[in-house]
Amino acid sequence: MPAEPDVRRLSRRIGLVSGGVLVLAVVVLGELAAGVADRALVTAARWRLSMNAEAVRPEAEAVLVAADEARPAAFEALVAAAAGRDAVRVTLFDRGGAVLADSADRADPTAKQGEPEEVAAARSGRFGFAVRELPSRGHRGAYVATQVRRGSDLLGVLRVSDESDLIDGPRTSIRVAQLACIAIGGLLIALATSRLVRPYARGIERITATARALARGDFDHELTGEDVAPFQELDAALGAVAHAGRERAEAGASDRHKVVAILGAMVEGVLAVDAEQRILLVNGAAARILQLSSSRPDGKPVSEVTRVPEITAILASVLAGGTTEHGELRVVGPPRDRWVELHATPLRAHDGAAGGAVLVLHDVTDLRRLEAVRRDFVANVSHELKTPITAIRGLIETCLDDPAMDQATRERFLARSREQALRLSTLVTDLLTLSRVESGEPVREPLRIDLRAPVGDAVAALRALAEDKGITIDCRLDQEPVLVLGDGELLRLVATNLLDNAVKYTPRGGHVAVRVDRTATHARLEVEDDGIGIEPKHVDRIFQRFYRVDKARSRELGGTGLGLSIVRHVCLVHGGDVGVDSTLGRGSTFRVRIPLV
Repeated sequence: MPAEPDVRRLSRRIGLVSGGVLVLAVVVLGELAAGVADRALVTAARWRLSMNAEAVRPEAEAVLVAADEARPAAFEALVAAAAGRDAVRVTLFDRGGAVLADSADRADPTAKQGEPEEVAAARSGRFGFAVRELPSRGHRGAYVATQVRRGSDLLGVLRVSDESDLIDGPRTSIRVAQLACIAIGGLLIALATSRLVRPYARGIERITATARALARGDFDHELTGEDVAPFQELDAALGAVAHAGRERAEAGASDRHKVVAILGAMVEGVLAVDAEQRILLVNGAAARILQLSSSRPDGKPVSEVTRVPEITAILASVLAGGTTEHGELRVVGPPRDRWVELHATPLRAHDGAAGGAVLVLHDVTDLRRLEAVRRDFVANVSHELKTPITAIRGLIETCLDDPAMDQATRERFLARSREQALRLSTLVTDLLTLSRVESGEPVREPLRIDLRAPVGDAVAALRALAEDKGITIDCRLDQEPVLVLGDGELLRLVATNLLDNAVKYTPRGGHVAVRVDRTATHARLEVEDDGIGIEPKHVDRIFQRFYRVDKARSRELGGTGLGLSIVRHVCLVHGGDVGVDSTLGRGSTFRVRIPLV
């Protein structure tokens, strides 16, 4: 908590010192008075009890010499005589120190701990007197013991005592008077010191509150003037400080907002740390890339909020060597692994030493993925083009190298060359189509199209091929128009590719069903066959380019491996999707969904 104003602390100290002196004086004087009163009361009790003991000694002698049956009555006479002389309690002890009778009808509490000291003193021939605490009553009692003799024979010991609070009562009154004096004196001291320092304390407290507000950045704190000249000067000085501080704070806040806005808009991640690798600043891109475990990481060690050892290692290297470092790391998913380039630069302090470091993180995952896709695409295209080109070259070279080749063989070779040329043309056409749809935008202007039309065209174009294989095509189109916004040629290509695959991979005598209907929000195209089906391990990959479940069979049937990839990208261009349900040996069902207009 903030310290109290100096004047208020001084006032409190003056009050505490004055109160301490007062308390000390009252306590000392009270203790002196209590001591004097205590000694006087003890002396008076000793004298009074001694006189009582001497007065009732004959009655005590009568009790000690009486027969057993007469002793109780004699003791009652002794107690009555003692009561008449102010003795509160009377106790008789035999010559061995054992209690014979007690007016309180209870054994002496001190007897449990041994023979009372005053009785022991009396038995030894000395004056027996004692003052001791009575725990059950909370005060002290006074005891006088004297010998009871007949001639030279010791008959026993008589003890008279006063167990009232006669001794401690005055001491309690003195304690109450002490507390009253301390309370009244403390109140008077508090009032005096308060009236003395109140004006200055109020002014300095106000100035102190203003200074604290300025220290925590509250430059709009109200400054109220004082009549006392020093406070007016302080107000003027603090006002100037507040004005300058407000201008600096506004400039700093503006600069910080600009920096935060710039860093927040950056695609690259930025992480700044101090010399102990505690986070000074981190933008949203860095938090996402590193998957930071804390929503407010500022001030925390890097190793606490991220468990990536490469980060702490490169920062430690920069802080130790003071040079720029570069690196690369792989951040393990979810949802997928990411590749990140690291560029770390030292932050220089005023003396030139590395007072921290700035780490820039550049996510190159998409670049790496595109590079891999490009390599795979080039390899696949090269492989797919090489096969028909090699076949065509071989057939033509054979014809050229053998002029004597018979006409039938030559025609057969030329027919096969034409097949390979057609396959090559189909492959190039599919590649161009895939390139077109992968760009994300249809080449033609989107139009309102009834999905039944391109699907019907595709069925009509492939019905002859199906009939040659003895395959029945069952086409069921919705009776109402199924309108979508898109490119009719691309949509016909989707239906053609799906239907062509169904016919190719359905055995002779099989059945293919084509259905076009609608849901509440989407047009739906389904192509179902009872062909060879697809193994589950291939289902997730059949929409990739050049992926074939059975490569030999696909090439034999003239497939390029691009048809389903084209279907997928056309669906994406139209805002839809494609899926498949398939059981090996029982057939497949491809489903295309495109939003309705």
